[in-house]
Amino acid sequence: MSELTLPLRWEPPVFPGPGHCPEDVVLHTAQQLDEMEAAAYQDGFARGHGEGYAAGLQQARAEAARLRELVAHLARPLAQIDEEVERTLVAMTVEVARRLVQQELELDPTRVLGVVREAIGALDGNARQMRVMAHPEDAKLLQEHLVAPPDVAELRVVADPGLMRGDCRVVSDAAQVDARLDTRQANLAQSLIGEAE
Repeated sequence: MSELTLPLRWEPPVFPGPGHCPEDVVLHTAQQLDEMEAAAYQDGFARGHGEGYAAGLQQARAEAARLRELVAHLARPLAQIDEEVERTLVAMTVEVARRLVQQELELDPTRVLGVVREAIGALDGNARQMRVMAHPEDAKLLQEHLVAPPDVAELRVVADPGLMRGDCRVVSDAAQVDARLDTRQANLAQSLIGEAE
Protein backbone atom coordinates (compact mmCIF):
# COMPACT_ATOMS: atom_id res chain seq x y z
CA MET A 1 0.00 0.00 0.00
CA SER A 2 0.98 3.47 -0.21
CA GLU A 3 2.60 5.37 2.41
CA LEU A 4 0.70 7.87 4.34
CA THR A 5 2.19 11.19 5.08
CA LEU A 6 1.55 12.88 8.22
CA PRO A 7 0.11 16.37 8.16
CA LEU A 8 2.47 19.21 8.85
CA ARG A 9 1.93 21.16 11.82
CA TRP A 10 1.15 24.87 11.42
CA GLU A 11 2.97 27.33 13.53
CA PRO A 12 1.71 30.86 13.94
CA PRO A 13 4.15 33.69 13.19
CA VAL A 14 5.99 35.15 16.06
CA PHE A 15 5.14 38.76 16.88
CA PRO A 16 7.29 40.85 19.08
CA GLY A 17 5.91 41.64 22.39
CA PRO A 18 4.40 44.88 23.55
CA GLY A 19 6.73 47.90 23.57
CA HIS A 20 8.95 46.38 20.93
CA CYS A 21 9.43 48.62 17.82
CA PRO A 22 11.45 47.80 14.74
CA GLU A 23 14.53 49.94 14.52
CA ASP A 24 13.98 51.35 11.00
CA VAL A 25 10.48 52.72 11.63
CA VAL A 26 10.27 56.28 12.99
CA LEU A 27 7.06 57.20 14.67
CA HIS A 28 6.05 60.87 14.53
CA THR A 29 3.88 62.80 16.83
CA ALA A 30 0.62 64.34 15.62
CA GLN A 31 2.22 67.76 15.68
CA GLN A 32 5.13 66.55 13.56
CA LEU A 33 2.71 64.97 11.09
CA ASP A 34 0.75 68.24 10.90
CA GLU A 35 3.99 70.18 10.30
CA MET A 36 5.07 67.76 7.56
CA GLU A 37 1.66 68.02 5.90
CA ALA A 38 1.80 71.85 6.06
CA ALA A 39 5.33 71.88 4.61
CA ALA A 40 4.30 69.53 1.79
CA TYR A 41 1.26 71.71 1.10
CA GLN A 42 3.41 74.87 0.98
CA ASP A 43 5.93 73.18 -1.30
CA GLY A 44 3.17 71.99 -3.63
CA PHE A 45 1.50 75.39 -3.54
CA ALA A 46 4.77 77.19 -4.34
CA ARG A 47 5.49 74.85 -7.25
CA GLY A 48 1.94 75.12 -8.55
CA HIS A 49 1.91 78.87 -8.12
CA GLY A 50 5.23 79.29 -9.91
CA GLU A 51 4.22 77.04 -12.79
CA GLY A 52 0.77 78.60 -12.97
CA TYR A 53 2.18 82.11 -12.86
CA ALA A 54 4.66 81.33 -15.66
CA ALA A 55 1.92 79.75 -17.77
CA GLY A 56 -0.44 82.66 -17.08
CA LEU A 57 2.25 85.20 -17.91
CA GLN A 58 3.02 83.45 -21.17
CA GLN A 59 -0.68 83.33 -22.04
CA ALA A 60 -1.14 87.01 -21.12
CA ARG A 61 1.81 88.01 -23.31
CA ALA A 62 0.41 86.04 -26.23
CA GLU A 63 -3.00 87.66 -25.72
CA ALA A 64 -1.45 91.14 -25.49
CA ALA A 65 0.46 90.55 -28.74
CA ARG A 66 -2.74 89.39 -30.42
CA LEU A 67 -4.59 92.49 -29.19
CA ARG A 68 -1.80 94.80 -30.39
CA GLU A 69 -2.00 93.19 -33.82
CA LEU A 70 -5.78 93.56 -33.82
CA VAL A 71 -5.60 97.24 -32.87
CA ALA A 72 -2.99 97.89 -35.57
CA HIS A 73 -5.17 96.08 -38.08
CA LEU A 74 -8.18 98.17 -37.09
CA ALA A 75 -6.18 101.41 -37.16
CA ARG A 76 -5.09 100.99 -40.79
CA PRO A 77 -8.56 101.53 -42.29
CA LEU A 78 -9.18 104.45 -39.89
CA ALA A 79 -5.99 106.15 -41.05
CA GLN A 80 -7.04 105.62 -44.65
CA ILE A 81 -10.49 107.06 -43.92
CA ASP A 82 -8.85 110.05 -42.18
CA GLU A 83 -6.73 110.71 -45.28
CA GLU A 84 -9.77 110.46 -47.57
CA VAL A 85 -11.79 112.80 -45.35
CA GLU A 86 -8.87 115.23 -45.23
CA ARG A 87 -8.52 115.23 -49.03
CA THR A 88 -12.27 115.71 -49.43
CA LEU A 89 -12.33 118.60 -46.94
CA VAL A 90 -9.38 120.28 -48.64
CA ALA A 91 -11.03 119.89 -52.06
CA MET A 92 -14.27 121.33 -50.71
CA THR A 93 -12.45 124.23 -49.05
CA VAL A 94 -10.56 125.03 -52.23
CA GLU A 95 -13.75 124.87 -54.30
CA VAL A 96 -15.56 127.18 -51.87
CA ALA A 97 -12.62 129.60 -52.02
CA ARG A 98 -12.65 129.50 -55.83
CA ARG A 99 -16.37 130.26 -55.97
CA LEU A 100 -16.02 133.07 -53.45
CA VAL A 101 -13.20 134.62 -55.48
CA GLN A 102 -15.22 134.30 -58.70
CA GLN A 103 -18.25 135.87 -57.03
CA GLU A 104 -16.15 138.65 -55.53
CA LEU A 105 -14.61 139.40 -58.94
CA GLU A 106 -18.06 139.54 -60.53
CA LEU A 107 -19.27 141.96 -57.86
CA ASP A 108 -16.08 144.04 -57.82
CA PRO A 109 -13.82 143.54 -60.85
CA THR A 110 -11.22 145.92 -59.37
CA ARG A 111 -10.24 143.09 -56.98
CA VAL A 112 -7.99 141.83 -59.76
CA LEU A 113 -5.79 144.87 -59.07
CA GLY A 114 -4.91 143.41 -55.67
CA VAL A 115 -4.02 140.06 -57.24
CA VAL A 116 -1.77 141.74 -59.82
CA ARG A 117 -0.10 143.99 -57.23
CA GLU A 118 0.59 140.96 -55.04
CA ALA A 119 2.08 139.08 -58.02
CA ILE A 120 4.26 142.07 -58.93
CA GLY A 121 5.39 142.31 -55.29
CA ALA A 122 6.45 138.65 -55.38
CA LEU A 123 8.94 139.36 -58.18
CA ASP A 124 12.52 140.40 -57.58
CA GLY A 125 12.73 144.16 -57.12
CA ASN A 126 15.48 144.41 -59.75
CA ALA A 127 13.11 143.87 -62.69
CA ARG A 128 13.21 146.69 -65.24
CA GLN A 129 10.54 145.38 -67.59
CA MET A 130 7.26 143.59 -66.78
CA ARG A 131 4.39 142.15 -68.71
CA VAL A 132 1.08 141.47 -66.99
CA MET A 133 -1.13 138.99 -68.79
CA ALA A 134 -4.80 138.89 -67.84
CA HIS A 135 -8.27 138.03 -69.14
CA PRO A 136 -9.30 140.62 -71.78
CA GLU A 137 -11.91 142.27 -69.51
CA ASP A 138 -9.45 142.40 -66.62
CA ALA A 139 -6.75 143.71 -68.99
CA LYS A 140 -8.91 146.77 -69.84
CA LEU A 141 -9.36 147.51 -66.15
CA LEU A 142 -5.64 147.03 -65.45
CA GLN A 143 -4.63 149.36 -68.31
CA GLU A 144 -6.77 152.07 -66.73
CA HIS A 145 -5.81 151.61 -63.06
CA LEU A 146 -2.49 149.76 -62.74
CA VAL A 147 0.53 151.92 -61.97
CA ALA A 148 4.05 150.58 -62.51
CA PRO A 149 6.28 150.32 -59.46
CA PRO A 150 8.88 153.12 -59.30
CA ASP A 151 11.84 150.89 -60.23
CA VAL A 152 10.11 149.35 -63.29
CA ALA A 153 10.89 151.16 -66.55
CA GLU A 154 8.25 149.44 -68.68
CA LEU A 155 4.98 147.78 -67.62
CA ARG A 156 2.77 146.32 -70.34
CA VAL A 157 -0.65 144.77 -69.86
CA VAL A 158 -1.43 142.01 -72.36
CA ALA A 159 -4.91 140.57 -72.93
CA ASP A 160 -4.87 136.75 -72.89
CA PRO A 161 -8.20 135.09 -73.73
CA GLY A 162 -6.81 131.80 -72.39
CA LEU A 163 -6.95 133.18 -68.86
CA MET A 164 -10.09 133.28 -66.70
CA ARG A 165 -11.42 136.37 -64.93
CA GLY A 166 -9.22 136.98 -61.90
CA ASP A 167 -6.23 135.12 -63.42
CA CYS A 168 -2.95 136.82 -64.17
CA ARG A 169 0.63 136.01 -64.98
CA VAL A 170 3.41 138.50 -64.44
CA VAL A 171 6.63 138.06 -66.39
CA SER A 172 9.73 140.17 -65.87
CA ASP A 173 13.13 140.08 -67.48
CA ALA A 174 14.33 137.98 -64.50
CA ALA A 175 11.39 135.85 -63.31
CA GLN A 176 7.68 135.16 -63.56
CA VAL A 177 4.74 134.68 -61.20
CA ASP A 178 1.79 132.47 -62.03
CA ALA A 179 -1.18 134.00 -60.22
CA ARG A 180 -3.88 132.06 -62.01
CA LEU A 181 -6.78 131.08 -59.79
CA ASP A 182 -6.07 127.37 -60.35
CA THR A 183 -2.45 127.85 -59.27
CA ARG A 184 -3.48 129.78 -56.18
CA GLN A 185 -6.00 127.05 -55.36
CA ALA A 186 -3.35 124.35 -55.74
CA ASN A 187 -1.02 126.32 -53.44
CA LEU A 188 -3.84 126.72 -50.91
CA ALA A 189 -4.62 123.00 -51.04
CA GLN A 190 -0.93 122.13 -50.62
CA SER A 191 -0.57 124.44 -47.63
CA LEU A 192 -3.74 123.00 -46.03
CA ILE A 193 -2.50 119.45 -46.53
CA GLY A 194 0.95 120.45 -45.24
CA GLU A 195 -0.59 121.96 -42.08
CA ALA A 196 -2.63 118.80 -41.48
CA GLU A 197 0.49 116.62 -41.59
